[in-house]
Order: sequence, then C-alpha cells, then structure tokens
Amino acid sequence: MFLLFFVLWGHGGVWAQRVSIGLYDTCATQILELRPLTAGYKILLGGQMRPLPVDVPLRVQRQGRMLAFRHDSLTLTPVDHLAVLHVDPNAQIELTLLQPKGSPRTYDGNMSLFVDFGRVMCLNLVDPENYIAGVALAEVGGRAKPELYKAQALLIRTYLMANRGKHLDEGFNLCDQVHCQAYKGSASAYPEIKQATQATAGQVVVDGEGNLITSVFHANCGGQTASARDVWLTESPYLLSVRDPYCRRSRGAAWKKTLPLTDWLRFLHSKGVDTRHIPMRGYVYRSETREGMYELPGGIAVPFRDLREYFNLKSAWFDVAVEGGSVHLSGRGYGHGIGLCQEGAIRMAEEGKKAQDIINFYFKGTRIVSYQVGK
Repeated sequence: MFLLFFVLWGHGGVWAQRVSIGLYDTCATQILELRPLTAGYKILLGGQMRPLPVDVPLRVQRQGRMLAFRHDSLTLTPVDHLAVLHVDPNAQIELTLLQPKGSPRTYDGNMSLFVDFGRVMCLNLVDPENYIAGVALAEVGGRAKPELYKAQALLIRTYLMANRGKHLDEGFNLCDQVHCQAYKGSASAYPEIKQATQATAGQVVVDGEGNLITSVFHANCGGQTASARDVWLTESPYLLSVRDPYCRRSRGAAWKKTLPLTDWLRFLHSKGVDTRHIPMRGYVYRSETREGMYELPGGIAVPFRDLREYFNLKSAWFDVAVEGGSVHLSGRGYGHGIGLCQEGAIRMAEEGKKAQDIINFYFKGTRIVSYQVGK
C-alpha cells in the first residue's frame, strides 16, 4: 500500500510532489547497498519508522520473495517491502549495486524496495525538478551552456508529463533507461543545470492545439533531421525534416562501417528482394538529403530504418558502396534523427541562441507554456 501511495502521488497530485523512477531497470539486481549521505533518513519497516545513521550502509539482498538486511545499528528480519525516507526532497542517498556489481550513484529523495521479476526492484521517489536535472546531466553532460540545459529541461519535463503512467502496471512512473529517459542520479554537483531547470519550472512544450508534444531528441542528425513520417510512418506537424547547419562539425556527424556482402544480400532477400537479378552496381546508393527508402533497381525499396536496426547502425542516413565481397557504408548522424539534435543544440547555445530559439528551430509551430499536473 505504501508503494502505491507514492506512485499515485507522483502521478495525479500537484507538481511539487514526487515521481517514482525504476532504477537499473535492465539489471537482475540481487544485492545492493544504500548509504545515507544526509542526516535524518529513516527506514520504514512493519509500519514503524527507525532512524538510519548518516554514512552507515544498509545492505539489502533478495531472499526468495523477501528482502534480507544487514545494518550495524539495527536488528532486521526479512520483509517484503521497505522504504528509506527523508522529508527534505534534496536529501541524498548513495546506491551501490553489489550483485551484479556497479559503481556508486548518488540520488536525491527517497528509496522504495521490493522483490519482483526475480530481482530487487529499487525505486527512487524524487522531486520532479530534481529528476529533470538528473536526466539533463545524463543526456548532455555537465559542460553545456545554460540555454541548452533550459531547452533540454523543457523537453524532459514535457516527456515526463506526457508519459508519467508508462510503467504504472509495474509499480512506478518511469524507468531510468533510454526506453523512457536516461537517468543516473542527482545533478546537485552541477548548479548551472539545477538553475536552468528551475528557470523553466512548470513549463512544457505544446503543439498548435495545446497538446503536449512528442519531445524526442537524439545525439546528432548529420546536418538534417528526420521527419516522423519517414521513421515512424506517422505524420506530425512539428516533427518535420529540418536542415541543420549547427551539428555538421561535431564528433557524431559522420561514421563508417564495413559489412560482408553476403550478410547484406541475405537481409535484403529476407525483405523480399530478389538479389539474383541485381548487379553489384545496383546496390550502390548516394544521398545528399535524408530519405526514407533504400531504392534498388526494378522499383524495389527497403526502409533505411530497417537496415539501421538489423545491422545496428548509428543512423538511418548513409551512402552504400560495394567493393569485392564487402559493403561500405558512409553515414551521417547518430540516433533516430527525429526532433532535437543535441550536438546541434549545443552549438546553437554556444552561439548565443535562447532556449526558445532552439525549441522552435527543431519543433516547428510549437509553444512553451505553463502546465498543471492532471490537465
């Protein structure tokens, strides 16, 4: 019941309340350690609150469907759920995975633990603005300009508000993976990120009809973003292809990869292409702009997104050359290419563009507005 309270509290209450983020969502966590970094944390067990001394680790291990503990100052018996709580949303606690092994991470707010899916489920109950700052740090690092962080915060908050029920059937709001938004903990060591997040507090991006936008972003578009129609086969009035001069000299703007010709032909054959009647020169492809389809002789075409996914390519925009028994790909960009190009937005901020300029450049016809939870 305690867990459900926090999830719904973040889902349907006022904006100042906390959201629940599933941590290490792809790990089969069996043992972890929590270490309070701020005085005043308490552990909730069996309806009773007990103090947790600062800097003293609490070791938690899965024992079947229960959680077993080890702590220097407490005598603990296995339970099915525990919470480590603090009234201050800025209080901090360190989490370290022990099995599988991971590096320590610092989180703001509270922790809720239980067993499900054969692993220890660990949820961070965190103030939304602290979560947004943490995602901004994970996405673009700690050295960007304030206007870039403001633009990123607007998109992260918009995603949070539009998707806060994405994992409710699993007991939390969002996970910490790119499936939702990358999140690796607190951004408290980066005051410029916190300030930029607070400067946009309560603001989101909406389309021409006032609906929350699909606030997608990627690392580098290679000089031209992709339209939603070409990648997702779904029309969007604001996710259109945009020529982007800002990212072309960035590290993610170009890439190369060589593949065995036999693998290339095998995949094309699996997509219904009769490769027996196509000469080698027929596979060569050059493109000055982003295109949705890899066109072959005889009116045959395969979506570039399918090639990207199957061969694990950095992007779906590339030229194709054939030499001997190999296919040589020369690509542009890194990521799906839709929405905000992060390396382009970084350059825009460095050149003095404001957050609104950045949003309007990549999301045509959108507006930044104040938003209330439950709208």
